[in-house]
Amino acid sequence: MLSALRKYISEVKRASSLLEMNKLEQIILWDFRKPETMKQWNCICDKDFAGLSSATFEHSPHGYATFSGELSPQIPKTSDLLYSGYAAIRSKPNKKSFWDSGLMDLYEYNLIELCIQGDGRPYIFNIQADGLARKDDIWQYILYTRGGPLWETIRIPFSEFLLTHRGYLQDNEMELPLQNITTFGLLLADKTDGPFKLNIQYIRALRTYT
Repeated sequence: MLSALRKYISEVKRASSLLEMNKLEQIILWDFRKPETMKQWNCICDKDFAGLSSATFEHSPHGYATFSGELSPQIPKTSDLLYSGYAAIRSKPNKKSFWDSGLMDLYEYNLIELCIQGDGRPYIFNIQADGLARKDDIWQYILYTRGGPLWETIRIPFSEFLLTHRGYLQDNEMELPLQNITTFGLLLADKTDGPFKLNIQYIRALRTYT
């Protein structure tokens, strides 16, 4: 009886330890299965600046978010645009008060994970950080989607995001300052006419142990 009790206590401690480890290993940043999460993101496209593309970011009744629209790289003759053909979604800074910096500290994590259902088009995953000399610096990763009916889970090491400035890779690469992240975003700008659609269930940060 005493031996069985000790074994039971040991199993409870082990289960508690695993639960605590799971808390440390992952953090859900945005759960798009919940409609209220949509309020934390913005959607823009070149139409907002007299372009011809259109885009929406809406919650589906099936329990995920849908980024969709029509891309057009054509520049209207009456427009002063230098380039066109893009659509993007971006998270809002998580600023809870005037004194809150709104920065995300993901220093303890080394991967970002998305659960998506794509259309076969390449999207650019953007991360912005604070405290840099140039405000237009963005870390980017090209996210190639598979297309078709199946969902896919994609894990990207933060170390694979490359520093860009206004869309151009930089000769002097800098490590992404994970403790000062301001926004995440997804951009479509593949210079291809036509409809696009990207479904997203969630975005989360992970820490792996080696």
